[in-house]
Amino acid sequence: MKSRSWVVLASGFGILLGLICLLGLGAVRQANSIYGEMVDAHEAYLRAEYPLRDIPGEIYFADLLVRDYLLDPSPLSTAEYRGQLRAIRASLEQRLAQLPREGAEQKDAVEELEREMHDYWEALEPMFEWTPAQKMVASYPFFRKYVLPRRNAVVELVREVAALNAANLEIQRQRLRQSHEALRRFLVRMMLFALSVGLVVAGLSTARVTVLERRGAEQRAMIEHAEEELRRLSRTLVRAQEDERRALSRELHDAIGQMLTAMGMTLANLEALRDAPPERFQEALEDAKRLNMEALRTVRDLAMGLRPSMLDDLGLGPALEWLGRDFSRRMNVPVTVQIDGALDGLEDAHRTCLFRVVQEALTNCARHSQAKNVRVTVHGEADRVSMAIQDDGVGFEAEASQRGIGLLGIEERVRELNGSVSLQSAPHKGTVLKVELPLPGGKQDG
Repeated sequence: MKSRSWVVLASGFGILLGLICLLGLGAVRQANSIYGEMVDAHEAYLRAEYPLRDIPGEIYFADLLVRDYLLDPSPLSTAEYRGQLRAIRASLEQRLAQLPREGAEQKDAVEELEREMHDYWEALEPMFEWTPAQKMVASYPFFRKYVLPRRNAVVELVREVAALNAANLEIQRQRLRQSHEALRRFLVRMMLFALSVGLVVAGLSTARVTVLERRGAEQRAMIEHAEEELRRLSRTLVRAQEDERRALSRELHDAIGQMLTAMGMTLANLEALRDAPPERFQEALEDAKRLNMEALRTVRDLAMGLRPSMLDDLGLGPALEWLGRDFSRRMNVPVTVQIDGALDGLEDAHRTCLFRVVQEALTNCARHSQAKNVRVTVHGEADRVSMAIQDDGVGFEAEASQRGIGLLGIEERVRELNGSVSLQSAPHKGTVLKVELPLPGGKQDG
């Protein structure tokens, strides 16, 4: 079910991203096309507008030259006027050659303009052969009959061609508006489609995440309930163990110890063997004393291991010092115990917890750390007790390491008293176990 949901969500988001990409690519392509058409239309308009812009001015200037020539009585100026008019003609013909001929209507208009322009210039050629007397007689009728009408015709055709150019530009603008409208509709459709797919994907994702969160909450509740049950069972087990150890310790120390002591005293005062050979009597007596002392030592060690009576009689400090000395004696590893602050008023639960933490830490140290030195520090304050057990052993990867039952037991004991446990270790760097217990009421009793 999990993999199926992943496939559905991944497919939905993939489709959504694909649509967004297609939308962006399509919009860019359409925008580039519209921009290209706009540039082409503008360039076509300029190609037609630039040559047309100066044609009327040059025609009017040519009319002025014709007028000046007709009014000039000197025959020596003919070549000069003819040269200026031919230069204007060449310029105008060059401009006419640059006019675009796109479309039948525009082509016909440009060709008619060329014919009219040709007729205009051809009409001017005969006047350069006139004598001054002929110019005096025919200049005004010639100017009125031939020059002005043809000039007006050329100007009018220029206006027509310019109007056609403007009309073509407007047609291109209309086409661009249509393309822009098509792009807008395309974007709206794609956005609506992408939004629909996004809503579907979001709905499916929300529904699936809701289901997973509900299942996660149910599983978390089950785990918390199981952990609470485990803690309850652990607390019950710890209390039962402590009660059993306390009872066994008292039994061994008070009953069996007293019995063995009495037996030793009895054996020490044997009178029955006084009449026996001295060597036999002395040997039996020494054997009885040795067995009695060994039994006492065994019972005492057993009682101290289960629960040292000094923890209840003398307090936490002496019990920890004895534990350190006993560990040093058995494992040949020096243990330094440093006690700061007043610990005499600690409650039994706190004393037991701290003692068992040190006991378990030393046991783990003996099993795994290969340490050369161990240091136990306990610091009592008004509202809390802090403890640190540090060794110089091989260490381990604290983050990656699985917690053994010993450390779990330590954490459970400390957590039962609302305390905290921290473990710091690294390969070849030793290990530091820190415990902090808050005191009930914010201060020690007594």
